[in-house]
Amino acid sequence: MTVQKAIDYVYASYLKAEPYLDYDASDAKKRNPKLSKAIIEKRAGIPTVLVTGSKGKGSVSKMIAEIMGMHHKVGLMTSPHILAFNERIQVQGEPVSDEVLTKAIECVKPEFDEVEATLAQKEYISPMGIQAAAALDIFKEAGVTFQVMECGKGVAYDDVNNVPHKYGVINRIFLEHTRELGKTLGEIAENKSAIMTGDQAAVFTCKQEEEVLKVLRSRAEACQTTLYEYGRDFWCEYVRYTQKGMKFDVVTRKTRYVDIQIPLLGTYQAENCALAIALCEMELGVLEEAKVKQALQYLEWPGRLEVLSSNPLMLLDACINRASCCNVLEALQQLEVNQVTTIIGIPSDKDYLGVAEAMKKVSIHMILTKSENAHYKFGTEQVEALVEVGIAADWAENISDAIDKARAFMEAEDARNRPICILGTTSLISDVKALAATPMPL
Repeated sequence: MTVQKAIDYVYASYLKAEPYLDYDASDAKKRNPKLSKAIIEKRAGIPTVLVTGSKGKGSVSKMIAEIMGMHHKVGLMTSPHILAFNERIQVQGEPVSDEVLTKAIECVKPEFDEVEATLAQKEYISPMGIQAAAALDIFKEAGVTFQVMECGKGVAYDDVNNVPHKYGVINRIFLEHTRELGKTLGEIAENKSAIMTGDQAAVFTCKQEEEVLKVLRSRAEACQTTLYEYGRDFWCEYVRYTQKGMKFDVVTRKTRYVDIQIPLLGTYQAENCALAIALCEMELGVLEEAKVKQALQYLEWPGRLEVLSSNPLMLLDACINRASCCNVLEALQQLEVNQVTTIIGIPSDKDYLGVAEAMKKVSIHMILTKSENAHYKFGTEQVEALVEVGIAADWAENISDAIDKARAFMEAEDARNRPICILGTTSLISDVKALAATPMPL
């Protein structure tokens, strides 16, 4: 089996069933994590933290892995990837090789094939289930002693939640994936609160809306799980923007970590860091401040308020809804930037309009574009939708064309150093990184 055939196998069951699925149906009606439950549970045994939320799951997962990596051999599973599937499964910060990935998928294939043979036309094995099983085998073979696994968009019907986990982390929850997860904030919180199964030593949550906290507290009480909350049990203080990112203090029930520095932008990333430190402190008992600083000082996570260039300033963020724009706007304000060219590449069924409306106040030129991923729908009708609400925008067929148009506009306006802000779905981030020929992970 080649690595491409192995990767194709991960998606094969879903793609076989896809033509028969109701696109508008919720995850509750389309996904069945019970199909992978036994296969995943038999691979349990390593202390695990599962991470969920609506924004920042990958960042928190990476921070936890880096800090824990100073004391353990750590396995990290995230999704989606940017350039190569291997990025989804890492050991001590390094993506696994094609050979290791292929071998692991070959090993789990016979077990999933048995399940596949019993399925009806509209049933399928989730790609996340196959990925999780393969990752667990890889981690065990590598001698991992702690593992961090990021859930997909939800939890209640996400196969990753089949992995027995000592800890849960719930990042910021807001309205997203409403078609699959629920129409209200409460419904989405209910879905993601399923990370609490009753077997956790503790679950940590970041700053949340009161409606979300009510759901999480209720679930914690029902599961007899201790819920540690941002702002009460841990928090960050004195957040300052520097030329190298941000510097801040993290306060927990045990201690204060002074002048933690990360090469990322956005106050939410400082809050993510407080979340990661609080969890690691609980698992390890004592955290050495020097080791925490060492683990985080070179942390990079592609497409999360990433600075692609400084002249002109070019920011890249995987922002796909209005709520996520708050982080982008805050970063621009802290950088004292108030006039940008905004490039947006968000599918038609996502909140591209909300992003455009949020960015309107700082944008003097807006360009809509599409990613090369054929599974997502983009189109010039998005430009027309913006015009209807009073936002002028150009259309570009790809990210290269969009950047060329942005630069041409700046030259015509004699504003060659005006910042460019690129916002879009993960597949657009992939296109940008491929265009920049940046190796991944950074």
